[in-house]
Amino acid sequence: HRSSSGNFRIARPHSAMLAEQEPLVPGSEPTLWCGFINCSKLSVWRGEGSDRRLWKGFCSLCLVAEFCVYFDAVRARPVLLLAGTLTLFKLLVETWGQDTPTWVCPGGPVMFLVIYVGIIPGVVYADGLCTHNPDILCPYRDAVGFALFAFGSVYSLWYEVHRFKWKKDSGNKGRLHMVGLARYCIHPNYFGDLFTYTGWAICVGTTCALSVPLMMVWTFVYLVNPNSDAYLAERYSQEWPAYATQTATLIPGVRSSVANQAWAWLAFAAGCYLGGSCAGQCG
Repeated sequence: HRSSSGNFRIARPHSAMLAEQEPLVPGSEPTLWCGFINCSKLSVWRGEGSDRRLWKGFCSLCLVAEFCVYFDAVRARPVLLLAGTLTLFKLLVETWGQDTPTWVCPGGPVMFLVIYVGIIPGVVYADGLCTHNPDILCPYRDAVGFALFAFGSVYSLWYEVHRFKWKKDSGNKGRLHMVGLARYCIHPNYFGDLFTYTGWAICVGTTCALSVPLMMVWTFVYLVNPNSDAYLAERYSQEWPAYATQTATLIPGVRSSVANQAWAWLAFAAGCYLGGSCAGQCG
């Protein structure tokens, strides 16, 4: 535009003028990339509830597609087909049973890539393709493994469904869920998952597959649980401190953070050791 003095000046965007007129409160400025992406939300899977049907549908489609690879790989093993089918059903229930993001339907693109490019393909690979040269040899291996798998799956899903129903009660709106299995540990679903994936690996019959639940212990203690705990602490600031102090985080009865960290590193080391057999068992 030409000014009254005859010089040219660059017109500022309307949004910039609004920003000057309505300054942000110090500390509230979002971290932006390309001007429209809040970078603080990229790596989290927790968030506010909303109508997320389109995103849930996309995550579900990706989940089913990746499990189809697994089903094709284990089509000759009925027990593994059953384990995969039940796991897929459980993950879809977790996705569609609530509006807030979960690990299988995360709230940020970075975490989506971590889950759908790293974690789920890793499980599919270990439990679907690492079935050669089995070295977990024991009587009734499939029966023992599936019993552990079934216990873990039912334990975790029972907690999730109970929590969904509890939250739908208007009298519980804005309250922290601390009843049922949540009385024994803060994350009963992850505790159940340890049994689920251990039993699944035993059914696969290889130590390579068994390395997966061992590595999961470390990710739960150092990545998954801290993320969830931070969300719960912020959302339920009144109830959280007492609950977190009195309740075990992952393993019922184990409240010591030192014990949890020690166990996590032992499991990590064992997982790395067993993972050394993957070269001869995957294909």
